[in-house]
Amino acid sequence: MSIAIPAPSRASSRNGSRRSQRRLDPPHLEPKLKVCVLAACPFPANHGTPGSIRELCEATAARGHEVHVVTYHLGQDLPLRGVHVHRIPDWTGEKTIKVGPTKYRPLYDFQMIFTALRVIRQHKLDLIHAHGYESALVAACVRPFVRRPVLYSAHNRMGDELASYNFFKSKRFANGLAWLLDRTVPRIGNRCIPHSVNLQEFLVARGLAERSEPVLNFGIDFEDQPRGNRERLRRECGLTDEPIVLYSGVIDQFQRLDLLVGAMVPVLKRFPRAKLLILANIHNPTHEAAIRKQADELGIANSILLKTPTDMEMGLRLLSISDVAVVPRPVTPGFPIKLLNYMAAQRPSVIFASSASGVSHGDNIWLAAEDTAESLGGAITRVLRDSQLRHRIAEGGYQFVRERHDRRAVAAQLCQAYCRLLMPTRRWKEISTRPAPLHLLEMPALNLWDVAPARPQEERLHATA
Repeated sequence: MSIAIPAPSRASSRNGSRRSQRRLDPPHLEPKLKVCVLAACPFPANHGTPGSIRELCEATAARGHEVHVVTYHLGQDLPLRGVHVHRIPDWTGEKTIKVGPTKYRPLYDFQMIFTALRVIRQHKLDLIHAHGYESALVAACVRPFVRRPVLYSAHNRMGDELASYNFFKSKRFANGLAWLLDRTVPRIGNRCIPHSVNLQEFLVARGLAERSEPVLNFGIDFEDQPRGNRERLRRECGLTDEPIVLYSGVIDQFQRLDLLVGAMVPVLKRFPRAKLLILANIHNPTHEAAIRKQADELGIANSILLKTPTDMEMGLRLLSISDVAVVPRPVTPGFPIKLLNYMAAQRPSVIFASSASGVSHGDNIWLAAEDTAESLGGAITRVLRDSQLRHRIAEGGYQFVRERHDRRAVAAQLCQAYCRLLMPTRRWKEISTRPAPLHLLEMPALNLWDVAPARPQEERLHATA
């Protein structure tokens, strides 16, 4: 089968060009691709970045492409369909999954260099997709030896979170290192792909507009979303009909659970029986103790419930028992996977306006205007006391993620980005002669390319009075 794809531009693959961003025609007939995904983290895992990588990899493989993930030696026992996983050797015996830097991670990243070299050469892979900062650094070490283009996925900004992990004794050093990483690492990619409007703005501010792709939304599998029985699950958790405010995700300091616990003070004044249910994806005794200590100091300890679901499916089912689901982190750089899960479960959601990325206040979400516990508490209270508002934003949120975050459509957009990355390279002539995967030919066309990418500021909507 012939593949109707524009000829590569003369621009270098390092800098990219406007011409190399032309759409492929027809919209979903890319040739079969062989992709090396670098995931410098425990993988798969039921939180944040590892969760989003898993969805992208599975959806890309479902399109018929060959996906190889190079990652750490540890991960959770989660299904991973159609994806080849290559782990580094286990030199430390570490089995506990932790979020953020640890003393062993530099070693793991160093090991990934050699594993990636072996995998790319053995399987003759076409490109490197580096997720996050550490993966990009690994890619920078690998690229000179394999001569493969690198797509950098921007999941976060180091300046937002590195110091909050308390890994470095000096906050000044941590912030200085974060400043350096934010200004150098995104430049490693031949092309960059932001995963939210906030991160698109970040890349533009770094002078990377010319080599940046349009925003690629995180995707989830709507065909396999578990649903829970609200009444039965409430009984199992020892709850009746009291209002439930829910948070689901990791509970590390940068997630700002302190603001959510503080927000419960004004909520409880209006709804004395309300409970805050925190579903921790990863057990973390240190941060659990900090949450309980704050609740004790505020005199609301009996209104806080901390649970660690036994598996990912149970965690998703438990979302159904909430009346309001919250993302308490201000100035969130990406689009949180937890928010996608809230919306997919048709839960009315509350976030800070400073974290809004493409969402509409009052239509598919409710925004807290200021980055304070008091403002967050007021927003939660406003949603709890209005059943019609809860229904409207729950339905609107569900439609929002169905239209923009179905992982099949996201994978189609990602594969177009892969092709644009490869088109200026010498190997594209050989790659473009490969037939389209049979799975791809059987899929309905997903024409995403007639819509112009949003400008960085166009999609940002703020709370109204």
